[in-house]
Amino acid sequence: MPETSQRISEFRVVDERETGYNIEAVDQFFTDLANDYERLRSDGSHAGITTARAIRQSTFQPQKGGYAVADVDAALSRVEDRFAAIERRSFIAEHGREAWSEHVEQIAELLMGRLRREDGERFRRPAHRLTKGYLTEDVDALCNRLMREFKTSDNLSADVVRGAVFRSATGSRCYEETQVDAFLDKCIELIHDLK
Repeated sequence: MPETSQRISEFRVVDERETGYNIEAVDQFFTDLANDYERLRSDGSHAGITTARAIRQSTFQPQKGGYAVADVDAALSRVEDRFAAIERRSFIAEHGREAWSEHVEQIAELLMGRLRREDGERFRRPAHRLTKGYLTEDVDALCNRLMREFKTSDNLSADVVRGAVFRSATGSRCYEETQVDAFLDKCIELIHDLK
């Protein structure tokens, strides 16, 4: 697995006036990932192993002169995809292909139910009017794209979701960030499951 066994110093280090990811934290995280991957390959044990979701949700403290954010994020995406593939194979080996299909159908039904909602009605608004959230039109545009892609594409990339950027808004012009983020996390899970 090149991404986790490579020498981490292959990540670019940004200029000392720029902010990147904390070098020590990134190095430790990728070292742990490499160890987990080797355990998965050697004995198939999942106990205490990092999951694709944990990789997706990983965060690093900022550091002046740290690792380039784009480099680390790209490597994390590739490693996440590999761990998701291992998880899928392990589930099928343990529970069978039919159980896997049922699992994927349940997630797809849940997500499509929300994607089919009208623009402006897909997610709740923040509890307080002045709380910032994601601009509804940006989120709805991504949701409409995802609905089309899920229906027509056999090779939807998780990068469509990972690369999404939403403008900030308040009041009735925005959706609550935490609910949107949880939904998008499930979308990435489904994209992995469909591969």
